[in-house]
Amino acid sequence: MKIRTLLLDDDEHSRLAAMAALKGFPEVEVAGSFATGEELFAYLEAGTAQLLFLDIELNRETGFTVAERLRQEQPELLIVFLTGHSSYAIDGYDFQPVNFLTKPINEKKLARTLGEVRRRLGEQRQQSSARLMFHLSQGYRILEVRKICYIERDNRKNYLHMEDEVLRIMNYTMRELEEMLSEHGFFLCHQSFLLSLYRVEAVRDAGRQLYEALLRGGDKPVPVSRNRYEELIRQLRKLNLPAGR
Repeated sequence: MKIRTLLLDDDEHSRLAAMAALKGFPEVEVAGSFATGEELFAYLEAGTAQLLFLDIELNRETGFTVAERLRQEQPELLIVFLTGHSSYAIDGYDFQPVNFLTKPINEKKLARTLGEVRRRLGEQRQQSSARLMFHLSQGYRILEVRKICYIERDNRKNYLHMEDEVLRIMNYTMRELEEMLSEHGFFLCHQSFLLSLYRVEAVRDAGRQLYEALLRGGDKPVPVSRNRYEELIRQLRKLNLPAGR
């Protein structure tokens, strides 16, 4: 999925340099580049975006002024501040930015920042109002996906482990459940376990070439198959989530 991105910087050379740096990341789609906050807000009246690179030192206003308005009008828009002086960072944390990048942009720092952007966007998707209908032992029920910790298959029966309850699921294979939930950040870590990547707090070595994942809200560690371990770590790192070793 492309990260729809905007750039606000009153210096044309800085804008071009930032756009050149972002071209090295195919997941980023630069949808607009602006010199003033007025231009940015005019775009946002009809346009959409997920990420904004925002220069702090603007001619007519500060990036903090723009960020303050954005927090009221576009609260889900992620912000990365751009600055020529790292001392500005202290004043900007109130706006909960993804990061502060000093110009010219360092490629490694940009890569780490975009990793954090992917993680936060993933959390936004999971914390949204996404709901799915499941066939349970007591009938059909619509459940919030974000409240699911993991799914377990035990003795040919599937159990949905939620934050506050465990429900038995009817008439699904684990592969079918994986297809239903993969777009919501779920990963088949074991032939009998499907976990939420966004709930993983750590993955640890349990000995004898066995691994287990610790989940926020989970009632027990979830086993990870040896042949799924490396892919799980890769998926977690891709989302900039805790991987552990």
